[in-house]
Amino acid sequence: MAAQDQPDFDGFTAESTDDSRTGWISVGPGETHTGEITAYRPYAGDYGVIEVDGRPFSLNKTQRDTLIATLVVGKQVGLRSSDEQESFENSDGETVTYYPTQIGFKDD
Repeated sequence: MAAQDQPDFDGFTAESTDDSRTGWISVGPGETHTGEITAYRPYAGDYGVIEVDGRPFSLNKTQRDTLIATLVVGKQVGLRSSDEQESFENSDGETVTYYPTQIGFKDD
């Protein structure tokens, strides 16, 4: 989904969407919930879980794909490999050597 296709939430004015039984965000018909993403657990649930201001919300496939496209696709990325080799012993007792890599993203 391209940035221009993103829905407009009118300045991100939050409405209450509390589920006091579980602490999970539950957005009902016509409700809006906004806040800061404080965590992303891509392997939780079927399609990942984000936390908004510390409260979890389970993503569906479309929401996960939108999250990835919005936050990742089109961003500048830098990859760097060290020139110094490191090693570790794997579960078979063999020594594995590698050149550590780093990843960085350019701020907008």
